[in-house]
Amino acid sequence: MISDYAKFQAKLYPVLPFLIFQAYQVKRNSPSLPSMTENLVLGNGNRKILILGESTAAGVGASNPKSSLAGHLSFQLGGAFQVVNFGKNGLLVNQALMKFGNSLNSFTGNFEGVFLFLGANDCFQLTHPKNYSADLKTLLQSIKTTFNPQWIYLSDIPPVQLFPAFPNLLRSYLKQQRGFLQNEMKLIALEFDLVLFDPITIDIESDFFSLDKIHPSDQGYQKIVEFAIEGLVKNGFLKLD
Repeated sequence: MISDYAKFQAKLYPVLPFLIFQAYQVKRNSPSLPSMTENLVLGNGNRKILILGESTAAGVGASNPKSSLAGHLSFQLGGAFQVVNFGKNGLLVNQALMKFGNSLNSFTGNFEGVFLFLGANDCFQLTHPKNYSADLKTLLQSIKTTFNPQWIYLSDIPPVQLFPAFPNLLRSYLKQQRGFLQNEMKLIALEFDLVLFDPITIDIESDFFSLDKIHPSDQGYQKIVEFAIEGLVKNGFLKLD
């Protein structure tokens, strides 16, 4: 029996050169925004939180570190927490351990919780869902073994089909690719009892996006953080005093 993903690939391949051209056009015409928080530690509380991820963790689109994902998270959690952030623009899931391994080894002790913001680039690069699942499981198991967190927040892949910078045809195929990867994330969350995957339901309005119409703005990062904390608290993973 032909899998649903094989059927998707059969529809994708004839238009792939045009989609690649569209993606090139988007990249050429979009402003290049700096990374604000590739390597950042905020706060000195006893409760340590780790953020690992791609451009969102790197703070692309934020106007300053305080308005980034890490900055908003540190502010929302308060003085009892220390937020350790590692991000790299363009990162794939299978590159995370190699990219951050040495940096993470410098930290001793456990992290109470870990935020993973990965998957958008695997969506853009059309990573096969089974490969994505295997790579994500490897990363989760490594984090679990190394830092023994009480929970891992597996952030949903951003709604790439709503990015204003993308033309309609590109949006359509990326939406389908995102759906396949999301299904794998849902299954992984069922397999790992410490993992929370909370499909994103943020209202995306004009102020959500930064100048490139792809990455979040300061307000967008704030909404992402508020949604994540609400989900962790609601599902009993995070307790705030």
